[in-house]
Amino acid sequence: MNYRHLSLCCDCGEVPERLVEVGFSEGHHLVVHWWCEKCQRIVYITKPLTECWLECPSKDHSLDRVLQKWSEDAKQEKSSTEVADAEFLKSLGIAG
Repeated sequence: MNYRHLSLCCDCGEVPERLVEVGFSEGHHLVVHWWCEKCQRIVYITKPLTECWLECPSKDHSLDRVLQKWSEDAKQEKSSTEVADAEFLKSLGIAG
């Protein structure tokens, strides 16, 4: 499943350790509720569902595609690193 992370923080900048509730309002908003340990107060954030819908990732920005590209890049990077390591060891006379 592809999704986009929703960043949450209190006005003081504190990120919630855990959420108390996530739900929907009668006015068609996403509502997230938590207790701020730093401020010692209840925090609610709301976001219109239309904004949520607009922020949903498209199929072109699939997490699966991103992870696959990162994996391919890492394999290529490892391969070039292995070649460089082998050349270095050979220059030292350690590897044949």
